[in-house]
Amino acid sequence: MSEEELVKLVKHIRAASGCMVDLDGLLGKFEANVEDSSASELIFMSPSGRLLSPEEVVKKAGVKKDG
Repeated sequence: MSEEELVKLVKHIRAASGCMVDLDGLLGKFEANVEDSSASELIFMSPSGRLLSPEEVVKKAGVKKDG
């Protein structure tokens, strides 16, 4: 996924309400496409206590390179 697609995915995850299975699937998609899968925690909170922008989350997670 591109950086732009990941930013859109983070926005979608934050806006998602409903089934945990759906949210788990979206988080799994995010984790599969970034270098640091633990960065999915940053979607909802950060160590500083300030909610990061979707762009900041993706930048910290690192876009996984193909191949």
